[in-house]
Amino acid sequence: MRTGRCPKCGATRIATTSYAVYLGAGVTGPTLDLYACADCRYVEQYMRDPVESRVAVLDSWRWLRKDDAPFR
Repeated sequence: MRTGRCPKCGATRIATTSYAVYLGAGVTGPTLDLYACADCRYVEQYMRDPVESRVAVLDSWRWLRKDDAPFR
């Protein structure tokens, strides 16, 4: 999707925006880049910063499978 083509339908009418997730209590979460296909409405989101920095800092983030985590 970031290349300008929808992986679901192949269309090239892609809209994009960025936003920061607000987690409450004055805590801002990650900044996300959002991509949406105007034809099929498929949406993808990507974090700007590496996910490792968020897992290390925020208690609400955890690794889904511990063996996939970069910290062993």
